[in-house]
Amino acid sequence: MIRHTFIFLGTFVLGAVIALAARTATHRPHAAAPANAPGAPDAPSHAAHAPAASTVPTPPTANLKSEISDPKSPTPVNTHCALCGMEVDPKLPTLTYQGKTIGFGCKICPPKFLADPDRYGPYFLRNEIIKH
Repeated sequence: MIRHTFIFLGTFVLGAVIALAARTATHRPHAAAPANAPGAPDAPSHAAHAPAASTVPTPPTANLKSEISDPKSPTPVNTHCALCGMEVDPKLPTLTYQGKTIGFGCKICPPKFLADPDRYGPYFLRNEIIKH
């Protein structure tokens, strides 16, 4: 009986270590907040009183060819989301990229797309899934 308990605990710990190693290897952290963002750990205490100059360049809005559309908009040109690979959910809002309506598979994908539409847009138009 004791032997079986040790075998079970050893297998459990080994599986947990392997799962942790696999998760660590595939982890993609979110972009770090700018140093001058409110609440940043190295921000000076007087930063809230004086506006700080932004060190992160903002993309010009003229190049942003995407806009949020109503969920009842025309049928998307893609059947699969290029970011997550899921089928397009007709209940989710769509976006317009280069004059064409594109759909998404989940609520997490539109903000990712809006962060860099020129990177992801061509994949959506070709209905391809991005290989990560």
